[in-house]
Amino acid sequence: MLKKRKLFFEKLKKLGILLVTERREPKKRNVKMQKLNTTDYKVMEKIMKNSKISRTDLAKYLELTPAAISKIIKKLLSYNLIIEKNTLFSTGGRPRVTLAINKNYKKIIGVNLGAGFINIVESNLNGEIIGITERKFAFKGQEKVLELLDEELTKALSKYDMKSVIGIGLATHGVVDRKKGTVIVSPHFKWRKLELRKELEKKYNLPVIVENDVRSMLIAEHNYGHAKDMKDFIFLYIKNGIGAAIFLNGRIFEGSNYGAGEIGHFIVNEHSHIQCRCGKYGCLETEYSEQVLVNKVKWKLEEDEKKEMDKNLDISTVYSKAKEKEEPYYSIIKDAIYHTGKVMGNVLNMLDVNNIIVAGDITATGNLFVRNFKKGIDTMLLEEFNKKIKVSTTKLDNMIGVYGAVSLITSNLFEGEKLIKVK
Repeated sequence: MLKKRKLFFEKLKKLGILLVTERREPKKRNVKMQKLNTTDYKVMEKIMKNSKISRTDLAKYLELTPAAISKIIKKLLSYNLIIEKNTLFSTGGRPRVTLAINKNYKKIIGVNLGAGFINIVESNLNGEIIGITERKFAFKGQEKVLELLDEELTKALSKYDMKSVIGIGLATHGVVDRKKGTVIVSPHFKWRKLELRKELEKKYNLPVIVENDVRSMLIAEHNYGHAKDMKDFIFLYIKNGIGAAIFLNGRIFEGSNYGAGEIGHFIVNEHSHIQCRCGKYGCLETEYSEQVLVNKVKWKLEEDEKKEMDKNLDISTVYSKAKEKEEPYYSIIKDAIYHTGKVMGNVLNMLDVNNIIVAGDITATGNLFVRNFKKGIDTMLLEEFNKKIKVSTTKLDNMIGVYGAVSLITSNLFEGEKLIKVK
């Protein structure tokens, strides 16, 4: 029997066939559980980032002996935190064993809480999304939003044994103190000094990470998108508001009051009669966010007495027509992109960062966006910085928000909060 099996594999090698088989998750053994140490977390972090990594690779990256790595891997396998994969290459020799995080170890619940909607995201431990639900709402009152949030979270958690959920990641609009999990202020939801983490952890008896929505998106972009290997970049999100998040020297820059990145409140029109929710007039987001752009198009169409003016005109139609250079859509969107770029140019003069990643439906206008955004940057940027600036649009498209919520947990599994624990 063994001889026949050997001949079978020899034929596969000659044909250049690569077989990948995933070993079964090891059965839980009756071993004395030891606490995870710093090196254990570093090993798991490396495995999480590279699901095709081997023991040899780990020893090299972490500068450990093969014996030390084998001991750590044996420990993590016994705790069911990682799994092995056998890869048979056509080059002959012993099969190469690679390692991966056990994605089924526990589940993650993510919440993307935005203006008028709640996304509840369910994912495996490795960030692989397995389900998304959306609940839309019209009211903004604090108690009503919290009631809806409770309803949706309870519904999602009812599918699982609570012991099988590692934690809840909640991304929300507003100024957030991530360490305390407190929403310092959220004008849209009328929240002030809301201890959201404390309330949710008491309610569900699970670890909860609360963060500003745009910073959460930055984390997702760094984990899964174009910024994977970047040490410095600015993430810009353009929607009904305009916000940014800053990544410097390999870390998120939050600012002294957790408000770093509030680019939407740069004054771009001193003579504006439109008051921003912050109380000032002429802010970037009150002049060029999505609903304002729709309104500007409607006003212009009405002014020109065009019969095609539609009361139900939405931003997707505006962007689509602008991309085709149809007026007045084209001129209004072009102007908005250019002035947003000018603000970014001033920010870049101060921070000296070369990479900008942009998310939001406006990026669907393609070259119209990139060309005019860069033109606006160039207008304000110091000449010596100009040639180094790279503008990219997010790799995660409209999924950036839900990945942001999940990333709050995945980025705290092995560092930060170190949510992975054994008892």
